[in-house]
Amino acid sequence: METLFLILFWIIFTLGVGYSVLKLLFFRAWPFFVGEALALSYGIGIATISIQMALMSICGIKFSALSTVLLFLPLILAALFLGLPARLRENRHQAGGLHRKSVLQHPPRDAAKMTFLEKFFVGIISFEVIYAFFRTLIKPMESYDSIAMYAFKSKIFYLGRMVPKDFFKSFADFVPHIEYPLLIPLAEAQFYTFFGSLNDHLVKIIFPLYYVALLAIAYSICRRSLNRRAALFFTFLLATIPQVTDFATNGYADIPFAFYCSASFFYLYLWLKDKRRAVLALSFIFSVFAIWTKAEGLLFTLINAAVVSICMVKEKRVSLIGAVYALVSFLAVIAYVLGWRAIGFAVNSDFAGAHVPLTSKIITGFKRIPAIFYEYQIQFFGPKKWNIIWILFIAGFIVGFKRIFSKELFPVTMAMLLVLSGYSMVYMLSSAPQGFGWHLSTSGSRLFLHFVPIAVLWLALMFKELKLEI
Repeated sequence: METLFLILFWIIFTLGVGYSVLKLLFFRAWPFFVGEALALSYGIGIATISIQMALMSICGIKFSALSTVLLFLPLILAALFLGLPARLRENRHQAGGLHRKSVLQHPPRDAAKMTFLEKFFVGIISFEVIYAFFRTLIKPMESYDSIAMYAFKSKIFYLGRMVPKDFFKSFADFVPHIEYPLLIPLAEAQFYTFFGSLNDHLVKIIFPLYYVALLAIAYSICRRSLNRRAALFFTFLLATIPQVTDFATNGYADIPFAFYCSASFFYLYLWLKDKRRAVLALSFIFSVFAIWTKAEGLLFTLINAAVVSICMVKEKRVSLIGAVYALVSFLAVIAYVLGWRAIGFAVNSDFAGAHVPLTSKIITGFKRIPAIFYEYQIQFFGPKKWNIIWILFIAGFIVGFKRIFSKELFPVTMAMLLVLSGYSMVYMLSSAPQGFGWHLSTSGSRLFLHFVPIAVLWLALMFKELKLEI
């Protein structure tokens, strides 16, 4: 009973912190589904608390459950002071809220009873979620990267009650990839702190919760463009991808990273359609959280900035807030790179081969292109890991070729093309110690996981463009 209480307290507190940030950002109007708000609150809560723990460590303050709660009390009280979302919904027009045709305002609740097909989708999604929790909790943290890259660090932080001030120097010789961002290790250390012990079974609950949150925001973004049945279908597609469900249970950072990358683009996409500043701010916040999760977040942050810039050029209209977003995103990337260099690290040790001449890197990179494309086709036509999601994507690209740059699809198409190009560039420049072939074969499927939710959105919008029905 005590264990259940501690887990519930950790979840409620995490949601409370995230919800408070969300509430303060959208105090004028509340455009979220209940499930969507909970999903966003979870992701924001974990990231915000982890950043607070890092700042406490910089200030020499040891973290504990009590200090963490007390430091966030002002934020939570400020959010509560603004009133309940229901009250905001009632006053949204008086408060300058959302107009009725806003894409942010979710569609009215579908009063029609669920059809058999809809119940089937809900049943399978529910089964996948329950099974993900079961698979997660039957084993402790045991996969290699989950221990070496994240759990090892989290135990150091928990036992020291802070990130040691000399962590990046004194621990560099025996902590693998010490330069990796700290969101996941600090999130695990936070769980240990609330739980009061190093429980390698229960700490893994962090990851299937991210899986649920990812499904919730995917459904929400699809529901704003499609009817309930179609939105459930595309959520079903995402929920049943073996690569997604596997990584929801193994303690790697890739599902949390996919959540933050997807959320940053989803709300950027909504801003492009609606131009609400708070939505663009939310997108930027998630971009920062993506960087704080994995270094690949730098690429996604630049892609978001590029999508905004390209869309402004296409529309021949410069938005001041859009220009600021692109500039601040670019500056955030520079600040992160310079910050790591200041403490003597490359952003990723796989790209630390600065002694290699640029011309040699370029020549080597072009020679790698055939191998990169070969790995991509393995992923595209690999139903064992991906079901038919990438086959549907290719089919949609071919069948709907004339529509891939339509007004609604253009930003998502550009994002997909830029992500594939960006990751191709990553492989072309890779100087992994184990060799390019090893790096490509072991990480290719993980990189595709990062943007598969965006591919699902692309498919949903193409479905709408082609006026198909389920």
